[in-house]
Amino acid sequence: MEPAALGMAARVASTLIKPLVAKLFVREENGADLVSKPIRVSKLVSWHGQKRTLDERDVRKISEKLISRTLAANPYEPAVHDGDRIAVVDALTKTLLSLGDLEMEDVQAVHLGHVELARKLSRAADDSTRNMSADATNLYRSLVDVCCLHILQFFTQRSSFIPATLITQTRMIDETMRRMEVLTARLPAPRSQDADFEQRYLEHLGLKYGKLAIFGLDLSAPGQARWPLDTAYLSLELSAQNRDGGVSATHRFRVEGALTGKHRVVLRGPAGSGKTTLAQWLAVSAAQNDFDDELAFLRGRVPFILPLRSLAQESTLPTAHKFLAMAGSMLDGAQPQGWADRVLHSGRGIILVDGIDEISESKRLLTKRWLTELTETYPRTFFLVTTRPSAVPIGWAADLGFVEFDLLPLNQRDVDKFVNRWHDAALSTLGDVEERAEVEQYRAALHVTLRRKPDLYQLATNPLMCSVICALHRDRHSQLPEGRMDLYAAALRMLLVRRDKEREVIAPEGLHLTEEQQVQLLQRLAYWLIRNGRSEATQALAVRIIRERLPSMPRVVPLDGAHQVFRHLLLRSGLLREPTLDTVDFIHRTFQDYLGAKAAVETSDLDLLAKNAGDDQWEDVIRMAVGHARERERGELLRKLVVIGDQRPSQRRRYHLLAAASLENATTLDPAVRAEVMSRAAFLIPPATREEAENLAQAGAVVLDVLSGPADMTEEQAVASVHTIGLIGGPAALQRMRAYKDAPQRGVRQEVVNAWARFDTVEFTESILAGCRCDDIEIPVTNAEQVECLRQLPEVPNVSLPQPSLIPALSAVLDRDTLISLALGTPDHRTSELPALGRLTGLRRLHVRNPTSTLCLKPLADSTVRELVLDYVPVGLDLSALQAVPQLTTLSLGFADRVALPEVALPSITSLRLKGVAETESLPDFATVFPGLTRLHLNLHRRPRRAPLDLSRLRGIDSVTVRVRNTTKVTGLDGLDPGRVSVTVEGRRKGGLLTSFRDQRP
Repeated sequence: MEPAALGMAARVASTLIKPLVAKLFVREENGADLVSKPIRVSKLVSWHGQKRTLDERDVRKISEKLISRTLAANPYEPAVHDGDRIAVVDALTKTLLSLGDLEMEDVQAVHLGHVELARKLSRAADDSTRNMSADATNLYRSLVDVCCLHILQFFTQRSSFIPATLITQTRMIDETMRRMEVLTARLPAPRSQDADFEQRYLEHLGLKYGKLAIFGLDLSAPGQARWPLDTAYLSLELSAQNRDGGVSATHRFRVEGALTGKHRVVLRGPAGSGKTTLAQWLAVSAAQNDFDDELAFLRGRVPFILPLRSLAQESTLPTAHKFLAMAGSMLDGAQPQGWADRVLHSGRGIILVDGIDEISESKRLLTKRWLTELTETYPRTFFLVTTRPSAVPIGWAADLGFVEFDLLPLNQRDVDKFVNRWHDAALSTLGDVEERAEVEQYRAALHVTLRRKPDLYQLATNPLMCSVICALHRDRHSQLPEGRMDLYAAALRMLLVRRDKEREVIAPEGLHLTEEQQVQLLQRLAYWLIRNGRSEATQALAVRIIRERLPSMPRVVPLDGAHQVFRHLLLRSGLLREPTLDTVDFIHRTFQDYLGAKAAVETSDLDLLAKNAGDDQWEDVIRMAVGHARERERGELLRKLVVIGDQRPSQRRRYHLLAAASLENATTLDPAVRAEVMSRAAFLIPPATREEAENLAQAGAVVLDVLSGPADMTEEQAVASVHTIGLIGGPAALQRMRAYKDAPQRGVRQEVVNAWARFDTVEFTESILAGCRCDDIEIPVTNAEQVECLRQLPEVPNVSLPQPSLIPALSAVLDRDTLISLALGTPDHRTSELPALGRLTGLRRLHVRNPTSTLCLKPLADSTVRELVLDYVPVGLDLSALQAVPQLTTLSLGFADRVALPEVALPSITSLRLKGVAETESLPDFATVFPGLTRLHLNLHRRPRRAPLDLSRLRGIDSVTVRVRNTTKVTGLDGLDPGRVSVTVEGRRKGGLLTSFRDQRP
């Protein structure tokens, strides 16, 4: 049998599975006589006969442990949902118990073989597997297969009666077990051709994507303008949203923390934010098998980068064997037949789909279908999809199991770090002592300039703009332009004119193009790409576009020299590149949009610009066109956007927001036009949702002037307004934020403190946190600088700490009585350790989000914690340490699966909240485990569906609230006092069950 057929359970080491299977059988006593004949299997199991040591509950626990160990050993597998996991436990328990009903002997079982034995045993669980998902069914079958292998191995080793004729089969089983161990290393299938090509392909990826082009470093050293990606790459910040306690909370992570445990991710970010670079970093890290522990589940995988821009001319999207061709890989023709499919099918693939926004809107539905087929065909593959925020709606791929993250603007700390890395890269290209000293001077000067001109930080919101600022600062001897449009213009001038001058390059064959001539040719190509919804063109087409323009430049080159001019622009302008041997594109979409917008204005295509404002691919083009236009043209274009928005109610918000966002680039403008735009924007203010807030923030600082205070807003509007202010950032935004820090609504103040990382840490601490009421909200602490700033606050009652690595620093800073509540982890970032809590003498509440099963709760013994909240409690978490926490009176347990009470009594607990799956008709014995319990809140999901639930064990508890779903019958109501017990059955028709109970929804 091929070992791969065993599925994911085969990748669990035998040392983890074997002891659990051994518990199913009676142990042979020391000195027992050797048997001389076969024995019935039913007499060997531990739950039959006089020597029984297990019952059905014990077998169920063994099943749960088998599943837990299998899933833990395979973190790259798709998650099995709570309901499915219970179903797998049920089915596996029935299957193992059916061993006691087998009418066969151990010798017959060995002769039967593990495949037939598994098939025979599985019949006992046919009813339990009918409604399971495909993933759950695969897990169940895989577990039954591997258990049967170990069972037969146990039979062959337990007695001496096994005849010599079984030795060969025993050896075959041992060999199969050995080959299973090999699979734990997650190596490719033992086909030498696949393995050889895979090694070659990974080395190729490391070379192709292993260096990052550093903008501005090719002025004097083109050969050294690419820097090792692992050194140049800056780990970006991502954000995710969730509802926690009724308050919308923003969780900020570095990339590594955000992607931990995720298998399908949509990454949203504006142009230049680093989406493509992030995809390349993942590819290179996978190729070099160099992921940190947070991304260990991606180790040993094979990456495929799929740039959608290259598919603009294709009518169909590629299947696996065409992935390398799509990426322009030179190894496309060398891959073994079916290799990519085998990699992806085995669960060892990484698919990186880059640039949903770079294909036309009409093709995005086709792309969604393609992505659906890929995820269904290769469910164990890791997927990352990148896009600009406006290209697809929020939740675009949620139905496929994708989670979404937004790339956040660089904060000041990241900008400073980027500046240092850029200058480090510059130093690596220089050998002259004086030149190196000069670069160090520029580094120091730029840091000073950024501090003195906070508006520059507003421009340096992404890696591209940071690179432009660094390059221009050096090129212009510390003299920087002020606005965004001026920065782009200076960057183009630097590339088109200064580049060859600095490198002392003589124009080949007498060809000399002025800056204006180069711009005219490049913008014509850029405009063609924009009008046709493309990001790249064939080189033949680019030559034709140039040839059509050359008659207006008779002194440049003869008309038959268009190809020569194209090669000059490709090799000398620094703005074009060759994705493949026969295609061309711009080094960044931002430069294409800048030049295309200039061409549109010069050809007076204002109607075309306004007509396409509903297409997200034209948004940046229109905003830059406003900057390129003269005052009259600018006013005309903005008025067109306002009028179309007035005429199209369904697109009104989009057009009016785009007009408002374009004001940032309008250096001069008729006051009447500005008033028209702002009057329309006023109707969009305040925003009411997160998406509206993010769209509004694109208008820039002008929005701050029309945002009213929180007094005239609902809580949702105030929360969204604070989010807008945080995204805009800068001194003016910080000043505006002050109006919201004293809001009475908890959710508003929570959103205010969530914005801390988007501002200067010290200034935000002094201006906002120092005077903000924080007794009912959590202060999110995401870095060491913020930890230090907590010293400046008079009190820090509640702290949220997403990153466990900051625990030691926090404990050192908060060695006092002020910290009352501490939250660790997030729903997406698991908590694996607790800090030493003894010094936090005021700590009363500890909230641990998403703990691991190995989390040790012993540090609580030295604490003053009175309330403990554990969310997403995994199977196997040891709660016995809570016995040693004498002051603990309130316990809240939210189980990821079935409700399981601690195995020891906890007499100090008087208030208990439980949330999870009730899989038995009777409730747990609360009185035994919690003898001092006076208040109980249950939030239960009954499984199996429509099964009854007995509440009789709630008698004797002073106050009980029960909320139950998925049941049609509640029993055991006799003796329950309706004045003390409240029961809600969700989905129950009004006037049905429990009419004598108060229908109080908690």
